[in-house]
Amino acid sequence: MDVIVEITQAVLLPELMTGLADCGCRAESVTPSACRVVQPYASSPEARVELDFFLRAWEIRHAGVETAVNYLR
Repeated sequence: MDVIVEITQAVLLPELMTGLADCGCRAESVTPSACRVVQPYASSPEARVELDFFLRAWEIRHAGVETAVNYLR
């Protein structure tokens, strides 16, 4: 599954990408405030749930930061 994740505070994008990589995702920056994320091991429904859960937990740990997901496939 491929998605674009946008973040409201671009300075935190590298930290977000590291966290995604630690969870087994591939992440590459596409703009200063967005990255393309690939979850090669998961089915689409499972991958969506996992990514949504990860992003919500990440937002909670980073008060005031919001993310948005654009599902490509």
